Amino acid sequence: MNNVVAFRRSPTIEQPEHLSVIVVAGSGAAGATTTCFGLATALRLGLGADVAAIDGTFGGGNLLDRVGVEPIDPARAIRQLGSRMAVSSAGAVVVGHGDATDTVLVDSLLADRHLARIHDVGTALRSRRLAPLLEAGAAIVIVAPARSEPLARMRVGLEWLIGTYGRGVLARTVVSVSHQMPHRLVDLAPIREHLAPRVAGFVEVTFDVTLARPGTVDHRRLSVASIDAWTDVLDTLGRIEAGRHDTDHQAGAGELA
Repeated sequence: MNNVVAFRRSPTIEQPEHLSVIVVAGSGAAGATTTCFGLATALRLGLGADVAAIDGTFGGGNLLDRVGVEPIDPARAIRQLGSRMAVSSAGAVVVGHGDATDTVLVDSLLADRHLARIHDVGTALRSRRLAPLLEAGAAIVIVAPARSEPLARMRVGLEWLIGTYGRGVLARTVVSVSHQMPHRLVDLAPIREHLAPRVAGFVEVTFDVTLARPGTVDHRRLSVASIDAWTDVLDTLGRIEAGRHDTDHQAGAGELA
């Protein structure tokens, strides 16, 4: 198999190294791990950016087992993360779960190496260890499968975000709905119509047989449609980051004045 992957365009992110994203599952089995991997892959393929996909789930997930296919070069390894680091088939850094995973510390260590950070936190949206990143303005990608009950649970998660961080949190929240079956189980048009004006972005990820298979995921087997959808998410994250940068710049100018 060659290392060439067809994709139609690159994401629009001016400074990917500033990107810190929390990928949260709106319900169990939502696809947060594959979304984390997918965003890191699309960013790596599209911009050649240094990026890390991070297992920040409570109790530990299977991100490292699913996508960490090669040992990391010792020169790139971070001492505090030890044997938890590997590299995906696309060249993204993969950080597995640790017994005492500190999401903020991991984010800081990787930021010091100028890596974009994509955190898979599973269903742990309400965990206190995420609060510092959320309060610092990290972007949020909330993921749900295209089924009625999980979509209803996702709405509960969005309502909790609003209740905890204010309605403004939706301006840095992207909703990603993944189709986990080849046929559509629910009409998403009313949900899109309701949510799209309220959140930063609403993206559908089509069914991809590669993601449905067990075992290690090789990015070269992914469908172009999947990479396109993740690129759409990244475009929205780029706009969020650009807006945050402009706000910080204006605040700094105000303070100097």
